[in-house]
Amino acid sequence: MSETLNGRRVLVTGATSGIGAAIAEAVVAAGGRVALVARSADDLARQAERLGDGAVAVPADVTDADAIAAAVEQAAEHLGGLDAVVCSAGVVHPGGILETTPSDWQSMFDVNVLGVLNTVHGTLDRLREADPADVVVVSSMSGRRRSSVAMGVYAASKFAVHVVSDSLREELAPEGVRVTVISPGFVDTPIFDHVADDETRARYQETVSTQGLDPAAVAANVVHALAQPAGVNLVEIAIMSTNQG
Repeated sequence: MSETLNGRRVLVTGATSGIGAAIAEAVVAAGGRVALVARSADDLARQAERLGDGAVAVPADVTDADAIAAAVEQAAEHLGGLDAVVCSAGVVHPGGILETTPSDWQSMFDVNVLGVLNTVHGTLDRLREADPADVVVVSSMSGRRRSSVAMGVYAASKFAVHVVSDSLREELAPEGVRVTVISPGFVDTPIFDHVADDETRARYQETVSTQGLDPAAVAANVVHALAQPAGVNLVEIAIMSTNQG
């Protein structure tokens, strides 16, 4: 896809690694400007420097509603407003419900669900000033079908993301704000690198490296959604590698 964003101003969460980093790169490459949001100020600074003048680093934790609201205002001030937000921060703790912990469950719902709500809530006033305006939520194929017992709680969080996105789309449509869900299958990112058990970590890393999409493919579809003409809302883009089957 060769599409242009014509200077659109896009806030991207989870912007220092994996899908989020690829989205930020794709936005700048397509002629957009990007506010990079993640927890690590150092990682953000390096990413912003690499992307050049089209990027600004705004450290914040998506689980902290006040911090996100402040980050949005900082980003909007630097960019002169916001046209779109891409919610791509996410976390997974693989394992069955009986194998994982309440802390694991809390983490997945805090980041994957409340993180989306906090981010969208914090950007709405700015998005209402844009035309067109976009909310793009990076979910997962696990939000459409549970892939395995080991992904049960993660899938539940992503099912919640789909429902939240559908509700937001209905609520925001009268105001001209579009809501798109991106549902990738396996993606070759470091998302499993934090897994403590060596065997489990190696198994998932092998899976995503052999069956996963390049994050750039997901990012290209985000740009495609953002590049749609006013009045056109791509409701969902489901994408996976042919190797995943």
